[in-house]
Order: sequence, then structure tokens, then C-alpha cells
Amino acid sequence: MSLRKKIILAFFITVSAMLVALAFILQAEVHRHFLSVVCPEINSVSPSLTQQIQAHFEQALTQSLLWTVLVFVVATAGVAVLVSRAITQRISVMQTQAMEIAHGKWGTTIPVEGHDELSSLANTLNYLSQELDKQEQLRKDLMQDIAHELRTPLTTLRSHIQAFYDGLWEPNRERLQSCLEEIERFQALVSSAETLYEADTAPATPTSDVPQTELSEIAKSTVQLFEPRCTEAGITLELRWSGAPVWASVEEQHVSQILRNLLDNAVKYTAHGGNIIVTVGIQEGKPYLSVEDTGIGIPETEIDNIFERFYRVDKSRDRRTGGSGLGLAIVKRLTQLSQGSIHVESRVGEGSTFTVTWPK
Repeated sequence: MSLRKKIILAFFITVSAMLVALAFILQAEVHRHFLSVVCPEINSVSPSLTQQIQAHFEQALTQSLLWTVLVFVVATAGVAVLVSRAITQRISVMQTQAMEIAHGKWGTTIPVEGHDELSSLANTLNYLSQELDKQEQLRKDLMQDIAHELRTPLTTLRSHIQAFYDGLWEPNRERLQSCLEEIERFQALVSSAETLYEADTAPATPTSDVPQTELSEIAKSTVQLFEPRCTEAGITLELRWSGAPVWASVEEQHVSQILRNLLDNAVKYTAHGGNIIVTVGIQEGKPYLSVEDTGIGIPETEIDNIFERFYRVDKSRDRRTGGSGLGLAIVKRLTQLSQGSIHVESRVGEGSTFTVTWPK
């Protein structure tokens, strides 16, 4: 039985039963009061007249109640049909859209009317459709990006080795170094993919079960690790922290990986003479870690996409600033594993600030 028929039947049976019960109660009460109040007065004058009046009264009362019940039952049936149609028609539209989503027709929306639960459901379906359409586009871009990232080092290696094999090049130190760089680039891509896979498959650990980690110590060691690279690039790297220990419920290796990835991005996109500031502290009782740079910044329209896998604002994928496009995806996933959150503020030409916050 369809939902519409169920609504009609339930509404019809419920209202009809209530009307019939009300009619019986009304008839019984009116009959009782008539016999107890009116009939004794008339019976004292003429008993035969009392019987005639009583018979006509009960007949009129029964007929009136019968016609009233029938009219209300018919009206109830009509209202039930209209109400069920109004409800199921909107549900049918949503069902049609859900079937289109199931068959891959994403991006379509349905009109939203009113502010009831069905309107909320329609909004949810519209959001789901748009998100699936977005994810499908990202999936296509992901496959293209993977192919690009794998093809570039392999093509370079093949051309170099082919030149060595054909005797066109002598395998000198400079050319072998170029091959080694491509191998390292390929290895870094595989390593990033493995890290992201491990983060994806790792279950989220309750905050109470995670060991306490001192953020400032990890920040100091990581900043020291990046100081030579920043000096070579002409970038000033600074660590700001009050001196007091800052504890957070997060795995130590996760904090280290998050900070390394954020600093790696900051160095790539900050020009000579720029500044990078790493800050560790507590705000509103929550420990946080932020990386601020004076780099090229991120367009506002791109901020929602930078944590997608293989997504890069720099579409040219220049080797100097290029990467696998997995760094920020790893940062977001590791942050989620520790029940934390990440916030980005950026302006084109002025720089970016990535702030990771953990629970109290």
C-alpha cells in the first residue's frame, strides 16, 4: 500500500470513529435528559402524547445525527485526499530527485516551499546533490592530477635513461643528479599518499584516550629543522610562545607532521625577504598552533578547496612551488583524528595564516 493510501485510510478511520463515538454519546445524553426533564411534565397531562413526542424526538435525533455523521465522513474523506496529496506530492518530487542522484544526475535542485520538515528535507537533498556534483568534479580532477604527478617524473626518467642507453648522453654527475631528484619527487608523492591512507584508515581516538603532548617542544624542534631552508631562501622564521608549556590531547607525530606540512607550504609560497611566524599558545582555554606567512596568499574562492586531495591553487604546477597537493589534505585529516579544527585566513598578496586548535 502506498504512503498516500495509508495517510487517507488512517485519517479517514480516525475521524470517522471519533464522529460515530461522538454521535452515540450525544444521542445517549440528549435522550437521557429528555426523558428525565421533558417527559414527566407531559406525561402528567397525557401519557399517549408523551409516547408520540418521545418517538418523534428519537426519530428526528437519530436522523439528524445520521445525516451529520455522513456529511462529516464525506468531508473527512475529501480533506484526507487533499492533505495526503499535498504531502505525498512533495515526497514524490524528492523521490524523483533521489533516483536521479542514484543514477548520477547530480547538481539538480528541487523548489523549496514553506518552512516545515519536508522543506528541511528538500534543502538537505539539494545540498546533497550539490555536494555530490562537487565531489564528482573533484574526483575527475583527482584522477587527472594523479596521472600528471606520476607521468612527470616517469617521463623525465625515461627520457634520461633512453638518452644514456642510446649513447646520446654521458652519465655524468649533473645528469644523474637530475634523475635522482625525479626519483625523490616520485618517492615523496608515494610517501604522502601512504601517510594520507594511514590517516584515513585510522579511527578517531577519544580525547580522553590520547596522550598529552607539549606543543612548544615540537614547535621548537620543527622550526630548527626549517631554519637552514629559510635562511637559504632569504626568509625570516620566528617562533612565538609565552614560555609556559602548552599541552594538548594529540599524538606527537601528528603535531609534527601537521607543522612540517604547514611550514613546507609557507616556505614554498613566501618570496625572498618574507616572514614566517609560528605561534603556540592557549586561546579561550584551547591549545592552538598557527603558521603565518607573508606569501602570495590564497584567493577567497579557493579557500574551501585547498584541503582537497591533489588540489592546488597554482594550476601551472611549477617545480619550484610544486608538490603533490596532498600536504594540506594530510593536515586536515590528522587534525580531525585528534578532534581538532583548522581555520584559514588569507589575502592575496599579503599572506596566509593557518590555525589548528584542539579541544580543552
